[in-house]
Amino acid sequence: MTYDWTELDPEKLPRDPRTDFVLNELERFIAADLGLGDEDPDSDHDVDLLARRSTAFDKQWWMAVVSVARSGDKISSLTINELIKKAEEYQPVPLSDFLFVPREYDEGQRTSTNLDVITIYAQRAYLDAVNAPDGEEKLGIRSILISTPLEDETLNPGAEPFAPPDLEVDVNQQTVVVAVIDHGIAIAHDLFRRRNGAGELELSRIDFFWDMDGAPEPAADVQSSVGRVWTRREIQNVLDHNIHNGLLDEAAVYRELGLIDWRFSRFKACAQRVSHGTHVMGLAAGYPPDEDTGEDRRIIAVQLPTRLVGNTSGNGLKLPLEQALRFIAARLSKYKIGRASHLPPLVMNFSFGNFMGPHDGTGEIERAIDKELTDMSAATHRARLLLLPSGNGNLSQCHAVINLTGAAPRERLDWNLQPADRSASFLDVWLPVLNPVPNNAMRLKLKGPGSVGSITLPAGMVPQHAVLIDTDENGNPFVVAALAYRPPSAPTFRGKFTVMTVPTDHPMNVGPVAPSGKWKLTFKKGAAVEDLALNVWVQRDDTLPGFPEFGRQSYLSDARYRRFGRPGGDVVAEDPPGHDSPVCRAGMINGIACGNLPAVVAGFVRSDGEMADYSAGGPTLNGLRLAGPDASAVSDDSVALSGVLSAGSSSGSRVPMNGTSVATPQVARWAADQIAASPTTPFGRAKVVAAALNDDPPSPRKPSILRTGGGRLSIESVFGQLRWPGQ
Repeated sequence: MTYDWTELDPEKLPRDPRTDFVLNELERFIAADLGLGDEDPDSDHDVDLLARRSTAFDKQWWMAVVSVARSGDKISSLTINELIKKAEEYQPVPLSDFLFVPREYDEGQRTSTNLDVITIYAQRAYLDAVNAPDGEEKLGIRSILISTPLEDETLNPGAEPFAPPDLEVDVNQQTVVVAVIDHGIAIAHDLFRRRNGAGELELSRIDFFWDMDGAPEPAADVQSSVGRVWTRREIQNVLDHNIHNGLLDEAAVYRELGLIDWRFSRFKACAQRVSHGTHVMGLAAGYPPDEDTGEDRRIIAVQLPTRLVGNTSGNGLKLPLEQALRFIAARLSKYKIGRASHLPPLVMNFSFGNFMGPHDGTGEIERAIDKELTDMSAATHRARLLLLPSGNGNLSQCHAVINLTGAAPRERLDWNLQPADRSASFLDVWLPVLNPVPNNAMRLKLKGPGSVGSITLPAGMVPQHAVLIDTDENGNPFVVAALAYRPPSAPTFRGKFTVMTVPTDHPMNVGPVAPSGKWKLTFKKGAAVEDLALNVWVQRDDTLPGFPEFGRQSYLSDARYRRFGRPGGDVVAEDPPGHDSPVCRAGMINGIACGNLPAVVAGFVRSDGEMADYSAGGPTLNGLRLAGPDASAVSDDSVALSGVLSAGSSSGSRVPMNGTSVATPQVARWAADQIAASPTTPFGRAKVVAAALNDDPPSPRKPSILRTGGGRLSIESVFGQLRWPGQ
């Protein structure tokens, strides 16, 4: 193997190096993972196979979240219609065939000049043009985040917006709508159904279910640009003709709904004993069929695409959130309380997290969340609350704070890539707010393991980009890693280095892979600046529970980092006093949970009141938030009884699962109860903090605010009596 670092021409650099890396350098891995090109088994020629894969890859549709550029007045934004027109007029080849805007955006939204972040679906030709140096000028897109490609069978492209469905959902004054955005939601579980007048268990409490993995149905009550939307009427029809002798054939229901349709995916969460979405929704809105409260907890469920959830290398798990929130807002507008035009209160739960991002609320998804919540609240004075987990990365060694001073201008750090990792690995180094950044404010040196050489790039106001090229046995070059620097831009105004590597392994022969081992990072401050505080974050890369093995988490290491205490060898869950390693536990809070409006929940152990070792905390870099999460709830019943009980995938079953993702829906359930007691009283993040402070006043044993936020909420266990009587 021959490794060679090559610096690219600054005038030809892609605007977002990560997008370019995923679209182009990861093509051979993504194409192999998706099985592209396998439709012609007669050809054994690698060149022909690569060509077929390239063609098929070009036809893949990607979900992208983009920031819309400002118009000529620098105040208003371009409109969606103007973005479409720019694609139609693009030279030398129009790009309108490689783009479609979600048809959920109505005419009012398509002509709005107050846009910030929107979602689009696009093919590589359009995305590469957007990411070119003149992409903002020619196509009107300021920044871009992309996902893993979507399943073709789930897409419903078109140019015209969908007509608003003629639906109304009548509810009473005590109704609170609970919306769950997750994956693997077994909607026919008995905890989400009610008995009819004859006492038969057949009525669904789910008013709307958007399955982003579903196949579009032209005759459906509600249309969507991706997947299939099921209304309560449609769900009820499926339940009715699959009930035999008073018993529901759940497998038949899920086959009919497409939740265990093996034609579209080799992984179906609802076919497993435990599924994340069912467990979470059971905690947030699951009630025994005879319990009266269940009648007043109406459900909107959104199931995320399996490809985006399972493939961590695309960092696309958070991308569907903007469309999910818009879907929920649109469906909520169909609810009516009696004859009044009032809309019911709403509590939403999204139990996923991400390590990356600026952690100051200025990222695309954080801005989209705040915008959608603001718009929902503007339409009514009823409560609109989104709950997010603080994350489970406290011990992951995926965050470091590099302090460069005149006395200590240099720091070193190791980034460890694991062998047999089928997913790409990413690391970001964020500078503080410096605008402009002086030339050579700092320099980052990257040295690969073994025979891999080194490259050094400076920070300043000029973008930099270098790629590491390896050659196969035939002398064909392949990019296996890249180091890029981008100067500050609105709205973050912080420069950023990004390190990217292809996977370290693949079961197919797709060319050279990245070498596993220690990638050495050296940070050196220049004389042009005073002290610098840099934040380093590594992308989350674990295989998610239940999914086939895919990712292996890369991590940071330093000889001064202490994993275990002495004596005894217990895991050290908080940075100890005098901690002098740049690798730290603090600051590993969920990267998308740093906006202004969502309530963020950490996890603690019920039996001893200690914070769960994995529960991530602050500080965030957003001065409008608490230093850590907003509150914490139980994520484990005890050290011996890990997790908390909730719904398994089949009716009647209860299974344990732990993590801040199960603490969060318990707070969503509690919030719905609080709101139901006073439906017209505003209820937001501040109410969660206030309740936590009241339940867990200051005391010598209260955990740090960086870990627990306002405090530990005293919430009655939902299903805990089944494993621990007396809870």
